[in-house]
Amino acid sequence: MHKHRDASQRLTIEFFDIEADLYPQITQFVVNQFQLQPVGELVTGVEERFQEFQHLKKVIGLEWDFWSGYSVVAKTKSAEKLVRKIAALIEMHHS
Repeated sequence: MHKHRDASQRLTIEFFDIEADLYPQITQFVVNQFQLQPVGELVTGVEERFQEFQHLKKVIGLEWDFWSGYSVVAKTKSAEKLVRKIAALIEMHHS
């Protein structure tokens, strides 16, 4: 697990060792555990997958790409605590 801020200063937590084929399983697990609602459609490319989700006014991104692995991103400042909780759950179950 690697925590940092991206170029837009959003809290980002990455799991380098999670492969693309686990994206749907982990994402569904997180969505169910935290009662998240999708915001927009899933974007799937050869080297990336990502979708935004919302809980109340907190917006997060659940993402995977070839370089970073699985990532949880706080799209709003208010979502940082939620991102940390999601990352802890992923680390407990999938790392």
